[in-house]
Amino acid sequence: MSFVRSIKLGARNPATASIRPFSQCTCTRVQTQASISKIQWPPKPVTSFRPLIIRRTYLRATDPSKKQGYNPHVDIDRFGGNPGSKRKYNFFKLQTYREAYHDSPKMFTMFIVSFFVVISVLGVAFYWTYKVMIVGLHNYPEPVARYMRRAMYYEGKKDLEGCIKSYQSAIVMAQLIGMDPLSDEFTGLRIKYAEIGEDVGAYDKAIEYLERLRLEMLALMDDRKEELGVLGRLKLMKRVIGIAVKIGDMQLLEKDEEQAEKTFEWSVAQTLKVMADQSRLKEEEEAPWTAEQLAAVFENMASLYERSNKFDYASTLYLQAANLFHPPNCHSVVLLNNVGACNMQRRIPSGEPMDRTTQLESAKKWMEKALSIADNMTPPTRNEECDQGCVVALHNIGEIEEQLGRIDEAKQKYIEAESISYAIKYVDGYQNAGFALERIKQKESGIYKDPKVEAEEQAKAEVKKALTGLPPLNFDKPKK
Repeated sequence: MSFVRSIKLGARNPATASIRPFSQCTCTRVQTQASISKIQWPPKPVTSFRPLIIRRTYLRATDPSKKQGYNPHVDIDRFGGNPGSKRKYNFFKLQTYREAYHDSPKMFTMFIVSFFVVISVLGVAFYWTYKVMIVGLHNYPEPVARYMRRAMYYEGKKDLEGCIKSYQSAIVMAQLIGMDPLSDEFTGLRIKYAEIGEDVGAYDKAIEYLERLRLEMLALMDDRKEELGVLGRLKLMKRVIGIAVKIGDMQLLEKDEEQAEKTFEWSVAQTLKVMADQSRLKEEEEAPWTAEQLAAVFENMASLYERSNKFDYASTLYLQAANLFHPPNCHSVVLLNNVGACNMQRRIPSGEPMDRTTQLESAKKWMEKALSIADNMTPPTRNEECDQGCVVALHNIGEIEEQLGRIDEAKQKYIEAESISYAIKYVDGYQNAGFALERIKQKESGIYKDPKVEAEEQAKAEVKKALTGLPPLNFDKPKK
């Protein structure tokens, strides 16, 4: 009989169980009170149970295969709090971002992108505010700077009326507090005021204001000649000549080439005086004018002459600008190529002992000189301007060879220009070289017609057609 069954029988017959000892156990009874009864239990029976299989039925709404709102691989208790409570993230741990990415990769990616976009916008705004509003205006007194900030604010909002009034108030305030009328800050403020008229297309108003500013500066410079000295006058003439060049550019936009030519001529004459004065400075004195700034004045005048077909004057000014660079640089390549182009296009005066071939050969030498300067340039001195100058020079030499009847030489130059243009991604040079090669191909095939000749023939045909449309003239007497 098993032990469990004995217990059950004892429970059914308690009287018998109290006087009948268990057959499989031994009880030792000692009469003393301090003794301890020992019971020896039988070994634990070995039993086997069938595996318990629990089957659960889920509804569609609670199916665990569906995506849950939390990461099932992450214990919610690790965030602090009980299950169902709000998570507490530690943004200073990398594990937090990993878990957030596993929770929702799309939302996490959008959050990161939005975060960096906002930071970039704030960084640009802070940089602009620091450079323009703080550093750019720190030389101005606060009463003037206050109006200038307001003007910049209206300028950003495209409020023209508010911008003009704010700049006017800034100029008046600068005069009231006694700012130096020849200082860079005060003249720069007035130039900025004139640029508003240029931006809105009111060139006549801007020209009038800048011309008045130029004359006022010249008058003040004459009054304070001894105070300024040679170096101070050179610095101020840099600003005055810059204003004159600005006036000339706007006069060209107004299509007033006659006045623009006069303005540029004045600027060139003053630049020549500046060059003479600057050459007399001492060695320890820093020259305010650089070669690039002096050359820019001559280039403006030369481009105007070139536009007006005054190629003799233009080539002289381009050469004057090129001679300012010692040693030659990449801009010298462009200037010397312009000298050759002007010599190629100019008309030969009737009394000059030069034929067309000699003229073209002379222009070709200037372009070859430009190419030789570019060949001696190495990085970092050699830049994109050198490469583009080489393309233009090669194309011009090709045109000269084509005009001289040397088709093979012209074709070779066009191929070189096209190859370099493709290498440096110079679109205009590549297209022009392609058109020239197509023209050479037509000439070799004998199907090319000069556009000028075609235009002349078309004009003659139109005149002939108009004449044939008239009734014939009859000088016979009418019959009676």
